[in-house]
Amino acid sequence: MRELFENLSRSSSMSQPKGKVPAHIKPKKFQHPNETDRVILILNEVEDPRKPSCNFHHSLTTIIFISLMGVLCGAKDWEEIVQAAHGMADWIGKHVDISAGIPSSKTLKRVMGLIPTKSLDSLLQGIRSAIGNSAGDIIAIDGKTLRGSRGWNENSRPLHLLHAWSTELGICLGQVSVDEKSNEITAFPELIESLELKGTVVTTDALNTQKKGVKAIVGKGADYVLPVKENHKDLYEDIKLLFEDADKREFKGIDAADNHSLEKSAGRLEERYYELVDVEDLPAAKEWEGCLSVGRVTRRRNKKDKTSEEVCFYITSLDLDVERFARSVRKHWGVENGLHLPLDVVFEEDKHRYQDKVGAANLSLLRKVALGILTKDTSLKCGRPAKQMRAATSSTYRDHLIKNCF
Repeated sequence: MRELFENLSRSSSMSQPKGKVPAHIKPKKFQHPNETDRVILILNEVEDPRKPSCNFHHSLTTIIFISLMGVLCGAKDWEEIVQAAHGMADWIGKHVDISAGIPSSKTLKRVMGLIPTKSLDSLLQGIRSAIGNSAGDIIAIDGKTLRGSRGWNENSRPLHLLHAWSTELGICLGQVSVDEKSNEITAFPELIESLELKGTVVTTDALNTQKKGVKAIVGKGADYVLPVKENHKDLYEDIKLLFEDADKREFKGIDAADNHSLEKSAGRLEERYYELVDVEDLPAAKEWEGCLSVGRVTRRRNKKDKTSEEVCFYITSLDLDVERFARSVRKHWGVENGLHLPLDVVFEEDKHRYQDKVGAANLSLLRKVALGILTKDTSLKCGRPAKQMRAATSSTYRDHLIKNCF
């Protein structure tokens, strides 16, 4: 009898190809009440990373929807998300299948740590498509480290994310995780390739002023304004000498354009001088695809009889369009106040201890989606924390947010 059982087991395993789901396993089908909602349609497209099983209690759409709504209502971690979901279970049940109840915090944490972050990019794209065309936008690329994602090992590095921020729309357009053994330079072209950039101007910091990155930007039909520092020493010195020569000649006989601005705020007077020069006399700049001009920005600050001056150099594909150049340089650091600061102040991102890098990246992406939803909504004339409070206490307002922001 024992031999017969072993033979049957052996023949059964041999007949089933490795890695193929047995035909008798029928994954549970979930019925979401609001299948036609834009947000549900987007979530249904996310591929479930779990192996097919008839024992699933919760659909992937339900798990992501609950996580997103919890973050939108002000929840900071998985336990808070679960408690928020229990408090609005009746409302959640009108949108997604919760026939098995609200998932536990362990389930949310485990499943969200399995989903490839790229699969959730459709949520960011959904917000962007709902807002409309971004032609003429200025896209700021900058990185942020999630301090709480560092492991207990002293050699462990926290998760670092590279973001694309729309300075005109006030939303995050995409993110890419930077590999622990690499840096932003390798992640930059990957992020550019994932975005729709035609007609925009891309800005970043000096670290990402690289030829591969420039090639990727031009290939997407966008312009660029990139700072040049001494990490490209020869190019930096050539641009510096070009402007010194232009100063001596008082820019006579030189194809150039300039712009000047003066601002007074909080007792501080700040002057900015923007200058562009054609690259015809600068062979080194021609090695950078699409480069038509080099720029110099001089900032002078006066406060309480103290004066400071800063000079920065740039390469750009803008052909002596100094007004657009000035606007691009000025707006680049809006990514700090518009994205990074709210993530730490409104969502307390750096305080959240979460060492699973994939899960941390996914939760961070949900925060950016929630931030975009709260920013886009203009029905309430108040700050984002106050909007979170309304969302947590009003099902009508939650319906309004998911209907009008996707």
